[in-house]
Amino acid sequence: MRVTNLKHILKQEHAVNLFQLALKKRRLSHAYLFTGPEGVGKETTAWAFMFHLFCEKNSEDPCGGCKSCKKLLKELHPDVLKIYPEKREITIDQIRSINSFIKYPPLEGNYRIVLIKPAEKMNLQASNALLKSLEEPPSYVIFILITENFTQLLPTIVSRSQVVRFRTLSSEVIKNFLMKKLSYEDKIAETLAEISQGSLGKAIEIMERGLIEELHAFVNAGFCSDQIFKFKIAERVASFELRTWELFFYVLSVWIWKSYLKKKYNLPYPSAFPQELFNQNPFTALKVIYEAKIALEHYVNPELVFYWLLIKIFNQEA
Repeated sequence: MRVTNLKHILKQEHAVNLFQLALKKRRLSHAYLFTGPEGVGKETTAWAFMFHLFCEKNSEDPCGGCKSCKKLLKELHPDVLKIYPEKREITIDQIRSINSFIKYPPLEGNYRIVLIKPAEKMNLQASNALLKSLEEPPSYVIFILITENFTQLLPTIVSRSQVVRFRTLSSEVIKNFLMKKLSYEDKIAETLAEISQGSLGKAIEIMERGLIEELHAFVNAGFCSDQIFKFKIAERVASFELRTWELFFYVLSVWIWKSYLKKKYNLPYPSAFPQELFNQNPFTALKVIYEAKIALEHYVNPELVFYWLLIKIFNQEA
């Protein structure tokens, strides 16, 4: 559910304080650059900030129920322009659409917001086009650029924006949130917090996409000698969308590495992970996962890729 108030942003005090002070003094920058790891609240904060800007009843404590708030909740507000990648990048045509958006005054509020995520996906032409929009925007325009790594942006874009840094969250904070706010059971919450690299968003996404369960099924198929069962599991994983593949590869890699650390150094092993530990060379297995990713990028049949992955990663003969 969308966060409608900055005070509800989780453990990003620096960013929250910055915006609360700017809103109080009405000294807003024409461009903000949100930078930090994936899934730590950058886009959530951007939308919460917008509720403060557009709420018709209370800018200090947005109501979430007025006409403007309802439009923000549905991401349908006419004074907000969202720029996301088309396929793999943000194109110059998308950035050019900003010019026609910002040349007209707000329709329903006091501001027009341009949200660009992830900003590092702009190609060079798009980046140069954005620079022109950032030079002298109308006073009612606010740009919000979201990136995981601002060093991938043109230095001139960074210099024209106010940089707002976001930090990773502790495992304890993530675990408590998952248990208290989302009612995850203890073992699942602890595992997700441990493997999420400080990203609440990643933890929730792994759970919502059922990837702990998929990991169990994949591992069972890997240790099983039934080739038909292997192919059924490979077929199911092959049906996932691109983002789910990315997260699946991540969870599989974590399982391999955690297995290695458990066996070699007796380090803690995620309690919701499969009981079976990976017993082959982890470095070889991680190389195989990398090769599978490359194959998918080159449009090799996904069912064959994941069946091959099952065979190779568990070092079994076809």
